Amino acid sequence: MALRIMAISAPENIRMFPGENVLKSKDPASLYNACRYAGSLAADGIGPWGESNWSGQRLNRWQSIFLMHSWENDVKEYQKMLIKVQPNLLLIGAMSVCLPGALVCAKMAREILGDSVCIVLGGRHATESIYSDRNGFVSHHSSSPLLLMASRRIDRLFDVVVSGEGEYVIAWLGEIVDSLDRNGISLTKVMEHFGSASNAPGRWIVGSVNNNQLYTLVSHDTPMNRDGLPSPCEVFGIHSSFETFNGRITAHVFSDISCGCVFDCDFCSERRSVTGPLTQLSTSSDRLYHQIQAAIKTASEDTPGAMISAFIEDSTILAGSNYSLARFSRLMHEGAVDIRFGGQLTIDQVFDRVNVLRELKKVGLDYLFVGIETFNPQMIGGMSKDVQKGKGEWIARVEKTIKTLDSIGISCGSAILFGLGEKHLDRIRLLRKIEEWNKVYKAPYPVSINWAVQHPLCGNDGGTNYNYLDWGIPTDEWLEVFQDFGEASVLYPIAGQTRPKIEEVREVAGLYREIV
Repeated sequence: MALRIMAISAPENIRMFPGENVLKSKDPASLYNACRYAGSLAADGIGPWGESNWSGQRLNRWQSIFLMHSWENDVKEYQKMLIKVQPNLLLIGAMSVCLPGALVCAKMAREILGDSVCIVLGGRHATESIYSDRNGFVSHHSSSPLLLMASRRIDRLFDVVVSGEGEYVIAWLGEIVDSLDRNGISLTKVMEHFGSASNAPGRWIVGSVNNNQLYTLVSHDTPMNRDGLPSPCEVFGIHSSFETFNGRITAHVFSDISCGCVFDCDFCSERRSVTGPLTQLSTSSDRLYHQIQAAIKTASEDTPGAMISAFIEDSTILAGSNYSLARFSRLMHEGAVDIRFGGQLTIDQVFDRVNVLRELKKVGLDYLFVGIETFNPQMIGGMSKDVQKGKGEWIARVEKTIKTLDSIGISCGSAILFGLGEKHLDRIRLLRKIEEWNKVYKAPYPVSINWAVQHPLCGNDGGTNYNYLDWGIPTDEWLEVFQDFGEASVLYPIAGQTRPKIEEVREVAGLYREIV
C-alpha cells in the first residue's frame, strides 16, 4: 500500500475555554518546517512520497495536517481524520506542556490502527529532553520520552522519537515505512531498519525502545544546506490571516538563520545555548527574500486576487544583523515586491537600527513584535537581551521603542511574561503602563500575555526535573482563569519560583481584559 501520512501538533490543554485575545494561527508553522522537505518530494512526485496521499496539490497535504489546541475540543476531528486517512506514518510535534496531549493522541491512533501505523514524536520537547552532552554522548532529561518508555513510566506508544533537525529524517522515515508496509513487516520495527538513513543531513538523534531497552542513532552532523530547503508555505499553502495586516492572508516565512535566538535569556526555550549558533548568516537575507517571493507566488496560485502579508518567524528578524537587514531591504526594493510584512526585534535592537527600519518600512514592514516580558529585568535576575541597561531604565526604553516605531509608521505589538520572579505589584504596574501607552500611541497592540513555563533546556532546567506527564493546567477553574494567556502552566513553574496564586492570576487577567 502507498505511503499515507498524517501530521499533527499535539494539544496543550485537556480542554479549552477560548479567550478572545489569544494570538493563534491556523498554520502549524513548526510542523510545516519539519515536514517541508518531505512535502516537497511529494509535490514533485519523487519516490514513495510522490505516490503518497501528500502528492499533487497543496490541498492534499493540508487535509491531513491538524493543529490541535485542546484534547476534548479537538478529539472528534482528530479521530475522524485518523479513520479517513488511515495513516501508516503519524508525525506528532509537541512542546513540553503538550507531552500529555501527544500521549493521548498516540494512544488513540494505536487503538484505531494497531501496528499498521508508525508513530513518530518530534518537536521542541524531544529536542530539549534528548541531546548530546559536552562529551558527545547522548543524554536524557528526566522527561525524555525514550527514558519514560524504557522505565515503563509511559506505554511504548512512540515507535520513533526524533530530536533535533528532522527535515531529512522525516523523508527517510517515509521511505522506510513505505518499504516495510509493502513487504508486510510491522511498522513498529522501523528503527531496526533506520541504519541506512544515518547520513541524512542535519544535527539529529533518533531513538526507539525495544524490550525496555533504549536505542539511539546519532547523525554524522552533516550540515543542512538551508539555501536549498523549500519554503513551507510553498509546500503547504497559506491558511492564516493576522488581524494586524487588516484582513490580508498571512504566510509564515523564515530566514532559517537559527533554530532559536541570538540571545541567551535563562528562562527562554529559544536561548542560544540550547538551540545552537547562527548558521549560513551570509545568505540569510537571500533565503528570506526567496521565501517572501514564494509566499506571493503561492497566494496568487491558491487565492487569485487576494492581498498578501507575511510574518517573519525568526526569533529576531535576521538575528538583528544590520548588514543582513540592509541587504534584505535592498533585495525587496530592487524586486519591487508588493507585500506587507512583520516580524520580531528586541527593545534594544530597535534603537540601533532606526535607519534600516525606515528603509524596511518603504518596502513593506508594517509591524514589529517586541518582548517586554517584565517591568524590571533586574528583579528577575536580568535578561541577556537587556544589552543597553546602562542607557536608562528598561521601562523607559520600552516606551522609547514604542514612540520610535510610531514615528516611523510601524505598528508595535508585544509579549508579557509573568512568573519570572517579579512582584505582583510590578505586574499591575506594567499593565497600567501599557494602558497609558495605548492611550497615547495606540500601541502596543496586540499584547500577548503568558505565564512562564520551565522547559527541559537540554538539562539546563535548574534542577526541576519535571517529567511533564500531567496536563500543565489541571482544573477547569485554572483553565478559565488562563483563557486569555498563550503558553502557561500551574504545575511547571520556572526553576526557583513557586506555582502561581490563582487570585493573582485572576487579577492580572481581569485587568488585561479591561485594557485590551
